[in-house]
Amino acid sequence: MVTRVRHRSNRVAALLAIILGLFGAHQFYIGKVKAGLIRIGVLVVAALLTNLTHNYLPMSIVAIICCIEGIVYALMGDERFNTKFVNHGAAAPTDGKTGGRRTADYVICALAVVLMCAYGGIALQPLDTTVPEQTPVPVQDPTPAPATNEDPEPEPEPELGDMTATFIDVGQGDSTLVELPDGKVMLVDAGEASASQNVLDALDAADVGAIDYLVATHPHADHIGGMEAVLAAYDVDEIWMPDVSETTQTYEGFLDAVEAENCTVRQTVAGESVTGDDDGYDIDVLSPPADMESDDMNRWSAIIRVTYGDTSLLLTGDADASQIVEANPGHVDVFKASHHGSETGTNAEVMAATMPDAVVMSYAEGNDYGHPDQSVLDAVNASGAKAYSTAANGNVSMVSDGRTVTVTPDHDGTITAGESAEERAQREAQEQAQREAEEQARIQAEQQAAQQQAQQQAASPQDDMVVITQTGEKYHRPDCRTLRRSKNTQTVTRAEAEARGLGPCGVCNP
Repeated sequence: MVTRVRHRSNRVAALLAIILGLFGAHQFYIGKVKAGLIRIGVLVVAALLTNLTHNYLPMSIVAIICCIEGIVYALMGDERFNTKFVNHGAAAPTDGKTGGRRTADYVICALAVVLMCAYGGIALQPLDTTVPEQTPVPVQDPTPAPATNEDPEPEPEPELGDMTATFIDVGQGDSTLVELPDGKVMLVDAGEASASQNVLDALDAADVGAIDYLVATHPHADHIGGMEAVLAAYDVDEIWMPDVSETTQTYEGFLDAVEAENCTVRQTVAGESVTGDDDGYDIDVLSPPADMESDDMNRWSAIIRVTYGDTSLLLTGDADASQIVEANPGHVDVFKASHHGSETGTNAEVMAATMPDAVVMSYAEGNDYGHPDQSVLDAVNASGAKAYSTAANGNVSMVSDGRTVTVTPDHDGTITAGESAEERAQREAQEQAQREAEEQARIQAEQQAAQQQAQQQAASPQDDMVVITQTGEKYHRPDCRTLRRSKNTQTVTRAEAEARGLGPCGVCNP
């Protein structure tokens, strides 16, 4: 610490002293060049001494003497003009020259007096100095202090709250809202443009006023489509994105919105850190590497690890499984499955490299890409991690206090493997073919039954038909004479009559 002393510039005072001294350099005027040069030389030396010693006394004496000398000569006249008018008291010439000269002398004298007053007001101020505060030197006690096992008191850490990550249900896309422990906000991706309202609703529900970090993992529309709406609705401090571009209308619109926001743009490159060293948490970019070269936009995806205390979260965009393993993220509590749960983004190797307690997949139910793949569900289940998805559970929230993590879905649901549009078309074609085959088999069976019945009827002789009476115990030929006395008769087959327990008539012998 230093204490500032009230001061004026010594250089200004020295400059004014030189000007004052020049008023005394009248020797030039009267033709005594050597005497004039000596006076100016004395002034310059006095000015240098003033700057070196911070002592105005030599400068002041020389300047005042020279100035007074000049004033006296200006008032008394000099030998270049007719001094006898002054010495003998004669009247001055009236040609106007002497009168004008005397007026100029008076003006110069008045100006010299003003400069002398200004010089005195500046030169008499304290010099420009800084005085360090005296710090008492501690006297060491010759008696050694007793040993202690107590650690020095740690510096107080910044006050931090919980960290919350919300995996927003944006259908077939990605969007994750991270509310950091110090109150800052990071939004990673924003889904398709058609789902932008879902993102805005989530931001509004979290009472977000501004976004500190907006991360576009890669240029695909299902990740950046909703960012135009976000940039229009919220102030954004920093935008993080990979150094790659795509010639799509969605990406061009995103770039226009970024330019209009006029915010800082930084590249997502492995080794970069989004936050500072003293924030109390870390947001590290693990991929893509600085030497990335690929036409596959998914491989440019930013892999971001958020660490708070003993807890962590890994966001992966649509990165390949091999990239995640190479990034060496280590154990994380919550892992956002890459590429919506596709087999290219998540497998057994990824689960072994991250060892998560919970896995969240973001996709739309019945999507045309077959997300999530059955192999991914098998890998997650084999690792022992709990699986969640936005399709089955809606928004999924993670809350960390730096020690423990709690994951809460909006609602319960069952996660089932998806099928691609091609697989769905094949399945539907197979089901249609099966229905048609079953219908054809039914028709054929009915036709065969009808044919068999017709054949049986054609093969049965006409005399197999017999007549029975309502109360009789015999069956008869239609022309049996005994039937003349019967009014209620019925024609049936011989087999049916026998099934009723009737026997043949002894008269007509049917």
